[in-house]
Amino acid sequence: MKTIIVCTDFSHEAENATHYAASMAKNNQYKLVLFNLQSVSIHALNAQASADFFYAQTLRNQKKLSDKASELSTLYDINTDHHLASGNFIEELSHCIQNTNGDFIVMGMAEKTLEEKLLGNTVTIAIHKIKKPILIVPDHIEYTGIRKILFAYDTHKSMTWSAMNDIYNFINEFSSEIEVFNVSERLDDFTEVIHDIDLNSGYDLDDIKYSFKMIQSAEVIKAIEEEVKLTNSDLLTMVPHKYNLLESLFHRSKTVIMAYKNKVPLLSIPLNID
Repeated sequence: MKTIIVCTDFSHEAENATHYAASMAKNNQYKLVLFNLQSVSIHALNAQASADFFYAQTLRNQKKLSDKASELSTLYDINTDHHLASGNFIEELSHCIQNTNGDFIVMGMAEKTLEEKLLGNTVTIAIHKIKKPILIVPDHIEYTGIRKILFAYDTHKSMTWSAMNDIYNFINEFSSEIEVFNVSERLDDFTEVIHDIDLNSGYDLDDIKYSFKMIQSAEVIKAIEEEVKLTNSDLLTMVPHKYNLLESLFHRSKTVIMAYKNKVPLLSIPLNID
């Protein structure tokens, strides 16, 4: 049984992502784990609240999370659990993944604020720090199945077999059709796609429909958005490139941009390269 970890702070977008994940868990017999990172009020810190106050707050948060897990278990007839943590988000989420043998993460996404445009948020940080697939769900999307996957592949970024294996697992488990979509400014890049991506290598894909599409355009993000609409895709899949410090000064991650702009769920697959 696979395990989905849903990050929730009980906001609107988190609640929507939770129900999306619960519907997915019901259809595929997955286990669902609710992950919540409790925060301490700045007013409580300024007032130097007692240890008893923080203990009582933890008990309240634990009950709220436990009640939510029980509610989802009854509503969707699924196996649920919960994990309450405090501290650094990435460290605690990584611990949760390890303790629960989590297979992938589900997070909700709302419109970004000015601060997030400059500094990013937990979703964008997780994309680059967590070494598990992350499914990012826009706050207006309901789960209706995953029949068509658009895999936006960048021929200039290295690909690992672990990343390809994660993509294959989604295709196989959801009986999805996949389109490998490449956008390039140069026509001579197209031959690299065929050599770099061979979906038949190591897999029996006789029962899976897949296709390649390559276009020439300088507007990569716009081309991906248009292809999502054209193909009526249920899921967009991307593999974020890990930029070094110098590269990050001149490049913005296309995966992060699409996480904010996308109108369908985005599956971010880690390269798992240290």
